[in-house]
Amino acid sequence: MILQVYIKHGGVWLRIKEVYTIQPTTRKRRGRQQPRSSPYGIVAESVESIELKGYKYSKEIAVPAMKVSRFAARLHLEPGEAIVVIEEYAADRYKAMIYAKNKTQLEEAVNRALTILSSLQVGRGRTREEVDVEEAEELEEEEEVEGEE
Repeated sequence: MILQVYIKHGGVWLRIKEVYTIQPTTRKRRGRQQPRSSPYGIVAESVESIELKGYKYSKEIAVPAMKVSRFAARLHLEPGEAIVVIEEYAADRYKAMIYAKNKTQLEEAVNRALTILSSLQVGRGRTREEVDVEEAEELEEEEEVEGEE
């Protein structure tokens, strides 16, 4: 089962039904390609209220406003038994409340959400660990080159 994601937009609750990747239709140019994240399309339906019966464990996560749609799209694609409710908290922040029926489901959903959030903040869909490994490898290569000279 995939995570259920709800977003409050303009006073209306929307439940994400489907997420799809938008493929570019332009030809690729020769030369260096610009790294881009995959744009997502989201299909959502309006709902009256969110049913949270039996979901007694919860945790709140802050999400930057610039990343909220990509965060919601990627979170919807994750497996899990939890409900994620995203609503505006401040002008530049949203809060994502994660609800689960037990503590292990909550921990799994929170870990997935934090992983997605960190990959969005690093950029190009990479996690902080991948960036740290690449930086360490680059430093080792520079040290080897300096040692040879």
